[in-house]
Amino acid sequence: IHPKEGSFFFIAELIVDIDITPDGPIKDYCGTCTQCIDACPTDAIVEPYVVRGDKCISYLTIELKDEILPNEFKGKMDNWAFGCDICQDVCPWNRFSKPTSEPRFLPNDKLLNLTSLEWEQLTEETFHELFKLSAVKRTKFSGLKRNIQFIKTH
Repeated sequence: IHPKEGSFFFIAELIVDIDITPDGPIKDYCGTCTQCIDACPTDAIVEPYVVRGDKCISYLTIELKDEILPNEFKGKMDNWAFGCDICQDVCPWNRFSKPTSEPRFLPNDKLLNLTSLEWEQLTEETFHELFKLSAVKRTKFSGLKRNIQFIKTH
């Protein structure tokens, strides 16, 4: 958590052949706050700083490649068809975060205007068109369709 920016960050690593002085770890700003733990609908955050990936909606909807999602998550995924930000949304430090102005990270208007029926009837061709430059491709068409079907029926 960054005290002026919140917790919405992409974590990355640079592999370079130059000497760089590391800045060291950032201070722990969570204190006794457990809002992320309390808000997680699947109880994936089992204690401070410990996430059980196999229970995390982001893992289930993006990384899990099984044909069906585990029934234990029935009724717990709301409308999260790709990823989940509930823990981020409730973090008090994110009241300081500012929306990005980077055009490549802004939502696609076409995507935002899809109806529930259009999501359910999404074709592979439309999937590739909508998510051409998106991380949503990571879950693949079949994974997104699986997720949509799961949240529709559970």
